Amino acid sequence: MERLKDLDRISIQGIDVLGHHGVDEAERQVGQRLNIDLDLYLDLSEAATGDDIHKTVNYEAVCNLVDKVAGEEEFLLLESLASEIGDKIIEKFGPAGVVVRVSKLSLPIAIRVGSVVVEITRFREG
Repeated sequence: MERLKDLDRISIQGIDVLGHHGVDEAERQVGQRLNIDLDLYLDLSEAATGDDIHKTVNYEAVCNLVDKVAGEEEFLLLESLASEIGDKIIEKFGPAGVVVRVSKLSLPIAIRVGSVVVEITRFREG
């Protein structure tokens, strides 16, 4: 995170998606709601001084990408889902870095747990 500390940040919180992910086959068949938060790190100075949408990231496009990955692909692990989302955001939108947090709200375990959250950080190469 040290290499991102001097950059600006766009946070998108609470992206609600239906995903078919989990080690348990029933989870993948039935699906469950996931909550995804993102922090995109980039230089927003040109966007801010020029009031130019072309110098920033389109939030709707980012949310659509997240919904597509989480809704159309299938992973056993939330770690794999979070990593795929991070990699695709870097590839498509080019931020210097992205933090992806995926929360599973309903767990198929006997102990009562509010949620499990997996957080990954990915950096743009170069």
